[in-house]
Amino acid sequence: MRKTLLLALLLSGCAASLQPATPAGNPLVGTWELVRYVDRPDVGPAIYAYGDPPIGLYIFTADGHVSISLMRNPPDLTARSSDLDPNSCMPSWYCSHFGTYTYDPSGPAWIEHVMGANIPAYLGTDQRRTFHINGDVLTVSKAYTADGVTVHAERVLRRVRR
Repeated sequence: MRKTLLLALLLSGCAASLQPATPAGNPLVGTWELVRYVDRPDVGPAIYAYGDPPIGLYIFTADGHVSISLMRNPPDLTARSSDLDPNSCMPSWYCSHFGTYTYDPSGPAWIEHVMGANIPAYLGTDQRRTFHINGDVLTVSKAYTADGVTVHAERVLRRVRR
């Protein structure tokens, strides 16, 4: 009985060590699935550049790496982009960027130090994104101007793994 209890405790400790703990103070660590990607211009209808729902993952590692991938759902390899953002992806149906990141709790925000991307304007830049987290829902919001129109962008993600 004692050996069984000891073995059970040992195995539960090993299983717990397989899932890295979120570092204290950094709520981003983990894998997040994209639930909504919408741009709402002050004039005109909402734009779902990657479909409704979109496909995508944001991955933040505990050691400071980030990988973000988005794809139109369903993919249309011949479609022109409906994204008003001047920093839109090429090709328009798939977007990816990766690098390292710094978590800034004062925003809260993260600053992605972009190493690679299919957004030419992002290469070698720092991209700051403010966000808020409510439970396992991460919301990233920003506003930008395109063709003289203010656009309110919202990206909503659900945590799928810590």
